Amino acid sequence: MSAGTKKSANRFLFSLRHWQIWAASFAFWTVYAFLDTAGSFAILGLRGQRVTATDVVVWNFAEAYVWVLFTPVIWAITRRYGFTGRNWKKSLAVHVPLGLLMMIVIAALLLAFLDYLGWGDILTPFRTRVFGLAFQDLPRYFVTVAVAQIVLYYASLREREAESAKLETRLAQAQLQILRAQIEPHFLFNTLNSIATLAMRDPNSAERMTLKLAGLLRVSLDCASSQEVPLKQELEFLENYLDIQQTRFCDRLRIRMSVDPHLLTVLVPSLILQPLVENALRHGIAKSILPGHIDITAARENGYVRIEIADNGIGYGGAERDGLGLSNTRARLQQLYGNRHQFRINNIEGGGCRVTLTLPLSESQQKD
Repeated sequence: MSAGTKKSANRFLFSLRHWQIWAASFAFWTVYAFLDTAGSFAILGLRGQRVTATDVVVWNFAEAYVWVLFTPVIWAITRRYGFTGRNWKKSLAVHVPLGLLMMIVIAALLLAFLDYLGWGDILTPFRTRVFGLAFQDLPRYFVTVAVAQIVLYYASLREREAESAKLETRLAQAQLQILRAQIEPHFLFNTLNSIATLAMRDPNSAERMTLKLAGLLRVSLDCASSQEVPLKQELEFLENYLDIQQTRFCDRLRIRMSVDPHLLTVLVPSLILQPLVENALRHGIAKSILPGHIDITAARENGYVRIEIADNGIGYGGAERDGLGLSNTRARLQQLYGNRHQFRINNIEGGGCRVTLTLPLSESQQKD
């Protein structure tokens, strides 16, 4: 037996063994029996025929509960031989003989039950009555097949949509991992380049930077599998990075942080602040002859956390000058938050640049 055939057989058995299909079959045909009984009494009353209530109720409920037994089987057959795609001819060739056989079995059970109760038509041969009732009920078989086909189609559609959503999520996560993988070597290269620059003129400072870099890499590995980390952890990573840079810039760099302590547990993208601060240092402060300062603030604002990084460097040169850090930051934010975030870079009047990052807070974080 091939893998595909075995899988189909397993699905066939599963649909028969699953209690929900039996429960649904029982509920549907019970309601049908009540409605059929009410309709039968209405029709007999209009015709003026007198039939005992017991006869009508027993017949309708007996017929309905025989169908309770066979509906899951019809469901399983339809699941295996559905009328979708190009195989409808094969499915039709399966359903016609199976449907007729099933109707003959159902008719035989019902009529045998009537004969047992003494309600059968003894003047008409049993075989004739069986085939007559079987052909009469054959349309009901195909109506049941049609209902099963519709339900299975929409169930399959929902499964495909769910699977598509999972695939999109995996793709987004893979893209985020690629973007992070690009950021980390970029950061490492720039830091090693700074250490190399210091090694000749200030070996002690270069050694301190190397040790701080080792600690920084350990923190980076700790959050390697997380796309989002608490703001406190992100700030600790940033502080370690700034320690390295202050060794490099000495008295030319001043850092000020103002962060709402209630926001320290808020989740933010990991390694999102370091490339923004690095961009301010490399393209702003490092190119200015004046002492530099960087102000980092984080505050709550209408259900969002607003993070600003402002420097007094030479200013922002425009999107056409975005490097790897800024490009990847934009891409990561779009992947993580879509249109629910804002990322702006503006020049400050009088000199410098301000990066504003606005991220959505979760419902629980908004209540904190």
